[in-house]
Amino acid sequence: MPGPAAPPELRVRARESGSKVARRVLDQPLRRIGVVGAILLLAATAAFGGLEEQTQDGPEVLALGTPVEVSPFELTVHRVVWTTDLPGQHLSDQGNRWIGVVATVRSTSDAGVLGTTLQDALTLTDVEGLVTTPGTLEPTATVAVLEDGSSLHPVQPGLTYEVAFLYEHDGSVVPPTRATVSLQRQTWGVGTLDPTPTWRDAVTAVRGEVDVREAVADAGEAEQGDA
Repeated sequence: MPGPAAPPELRVRARESGSKVARRVLDQPLRRIGVVGAILLLAATAAFGGLEEQTQDGPEVLALGTPVEVSPFELTVHRVVWTTDLPGQHLSDQGNRWIGVVATVRSTSDAGVLGTTLQDALTLTDVEGLVTTPGTLEPTATVAVLEDGSSLHPVQPGLTYEVAFLYEHDGSVVPPTRATVSLQRQTWGVGTLDPTPTWRDAVTAVRGEVDVREAVADAGEAEQGDA
């Protein structure tokens, strides 16, 4: 005779977790260890990934023009370009250039989100010559609104923004033709040493190699000749 089924609330949590292993365990009668034993087993192993799939495929592949949910944002990457002239933004050296990841941003949070959280939502790598801001270890983007060049801070809920994630690039290095764009999913919570609730622990959810071209503003004459 089959044993009792797992409690409904535990089954719901298993489905929401996305773990196929957890769903298979809870879909079976609890013949041997009983309901209490199963709950204790789930609680003990969940924190260590005991119910997760043992094989991980890694980040999904980035598709240009496709919205991606990476909490607390929905990001749509459109293109990656470089330019030497960008109103409202100032290079640390006049001989340098900007590399911009043009994207649409929508906050999925029910409250305003800091601009620094948006900076952490997208990274540009595999590009030689990116300039590192003093006091940082990795190149950090400046997020500018395309309409007026202003910095996006904070990101208000329910609004959609057309932006560029801007990285300064050393002018003595040849402009790249390809770059890797990664979208980072973050989690709301507190840290081990920081009890302040905030968006943290960015994990790469989507990644893709994208062509990099010269921006229209710099290639205006050539494009007009082609028209």
